[in-house]
Amino acid sequence: MHNLHTKNTVRYYLLLAFLVIFLFFSNDFGLTDVQKTAIVVAVGIDKDEEDFVLTSQIAIPQSSKQNQASEVVQLVSRGKTIGEAFEEINTKTGWYPKLVFCNLIILGESAAKENVFDSLDFFLRDEYLTDNCLVATCDGLAKEILDTTSLVEQSSSTAIQKVLSEHAKRVGTVLPNTLKDFSIGYFSDSKSAYLPILKKEPQQEPTTEASPTASSGGGNDSSGGQKNSSGGKSAEKEKPVFSAGETALFVDGKWVERLQTEETFALGAVLNPLRLASYSVEQEGDTCTLTIKQNSPKISLKASEKFPFTLEISVTMSAGILDFSKAQPLNEISDAGDVPSGYFALAEKKLAGEIATVFEKCKGVECDLFGVRERLVKYEKKKWENVQSTALQNTRAEINVRFRNIR
Repeated sequence: MHNLHTKNTVRYYLLLAFLVIFLFFSNDFGLTDVQKTAIVVAVGIDKDEEDFVLTSQIAIPQSSKQNQASEVVQLVSRGKTIGEAFEEINTKTGWYPKLVFCNLIILGESAAKENVFDSLDFFLRDEYLTDNCLVATCDGLAKEILDTTSLVEQSSSTAIQKVLSEHAKRVGTVLPNTLKDFSIGYFSDSKSAYLPILKKEPQQEPTTEASPTASSGGGNDSSGGQKNSSGGKSAEKEKPVFSAGETALFVDGKWVERLQTEETFALGAVLNPLRLASYSVEQEGDTCTLTIKQNSPKISLKASEKFPFTLEISVTMSAGILDFSKAQPLNEISDAGDVPSGYFALAEKKLAGEIATVFEKCKGVECDLFGVRERLVKYEKKKWENVQSTALQNTRAEINVRFRNIR
């Protein structure tokens, strides 16, 4: 009896496996034909009076016989809502837009000056869009950013995502933000958030061209060939690169202030973990570049019955020397922990001043990135409920920065 039961079980699983294999090779399981689908990889949003102008960067799969990478095209559509603008893509092309591979949203200046969640709430509702989709803004039009052919990548969205990478965040050059984290800031008690500002930058360093003596030996054909080569190199030089060192501050979803590159690094040193970041200081005409192995930030709020409150910002940097503007003895070159005298003190003063500038900028526009209101709500909501709206304006910052040797 036991053997019969075992045989029936084996037959059952064999039949089930055959059924699954049959379905796998005979059915598409209802998936949309890729040839009829617009695979959106990046979106730019601009505002034209009451209309949203949507620039969608779409990847078109190539035939496997062509042995080529996917082609990227851009479609511009508009509508009174973002959803209506996306539907226009289907109307114009017959492609149905899919956002499952969309990893970048760029807000143009016109859209960022208004409440950006007039447009971003569509992406929050979309169940297929990843929460880790990068969000950035720019000066001017988002369409112009996506239209740019970068020096390092044919696809502008791919080049931009490299600039906004986690590595850039760890070294402090950029403060990237995702749709999830930006939304958390918007809907929190602080109603504050930030986004990196994308810019097109010219390639500063020209490529090395052949010397005149190298090309002078040939005749007219050689000269003509040299001209074509130079023309090709000139075209490469004209292609820009992207930067995102500046940061836009948002309050209630509106762009209200801008942080410069040094201030972006200072805010990152307080809010994010840094790894292998570089920081330069000058003394008597000499420049020392420090390498920051790690940082230990701490923020606490002291609230009393009388204003002002005190926001204590403490940052400890574990650092060594990365480079020096003048040649050093061999014994000093071999030890990354041998930082010349006085440079740690200069770095502490400089970074503390930059953090103070960031705090005052935030305070001036009611952008609570340091979490003053959130700390009041979290720890003593009933006690401080009546002063939350004025808490940031009535808070002073005490900033303590310490650089310590990696040894």
